[in-house]
Amino acid sequence: MTATLTAVPAGEVADALRRAGRENPLMGIGVEPGPDTHAAPMTVPVAAELATAIGTWLNTDEARVAASLVVLGYSARLIGPAVALPLRDGILPDLRPDRVRFAYRPDRGFQLYLPEPTGWRGDPAALRARWHTDIIDGHLAGLVDTVRAVTPVSAGLLWGNIASGVAGALRMLAHAGAAPAGRCLAEGLAMLDYGPLRDTGDLRLTGDDLTFTRRSCCLYYRLDGGGYCGDCVLS
Repeated sequence: MTATLTAVPAGEVADALRRAGRENPLMGIGVEPGPDTHAAPMTVPVAAELATAIGTWLNTDEARVAASLVVLGYSARLIGPAVALPLRDGILPDLRPDRVRFAYRPDRGFQLYLPEPTGWRGDPAALRARWHTDIIDGHLAGLVDTVRAVTPVSAGLLWGNIASGVAGALRMLAHAGAAPAGRCLAEGLAMLDYGPLRDTGDLRLTGDDLTFTRRSCCLYYRLDGGGYCGDCVLS
């Protein structure tokens, strides 16, 4: 028998998002977008505009670096609540692209909003299958394709950025005690063993510490003073 998902009332999803965001802003998502937001999915002209804005802010003329950081910043904001709520509350928020709005400001980075928060409860395996369908195939695959239409950066690099966001969210949840480290590891391995996320890096538990080493580099080191990220294959 196929496991089914049950709709969660909007107020309950909104409360869960606010709780997660209070404890860590990267784990939440706004529900009241301001006037200067774009509707997802991101279009090619908007992606080009964002890459230019990020490149200007970071003083780089390397298009690949700016394109990488568009995906890194946007996906981290989407992945945070998409990882946090299933583990904390047993709720998968509906983050399909037609539900989401977003904004970018250099001093704040990306901000994402879910104006009509809804979601589902259900068997963990069924929630994970929906997570892969909605978050990876339905939302972030489109983002990767759009950014690559602006700048021919490696798809593997961009998916490595997304995998890094998954691992980072799980690490933060484990450190905060929101979910046991062993459960974060098991869930992370299942999330990353899928489609374009497969073979993007190695997630493991060392003592009580969840660590991730990716197999590609986000190019952050190419910024003046950028250095290497903690999960970088080059560090």
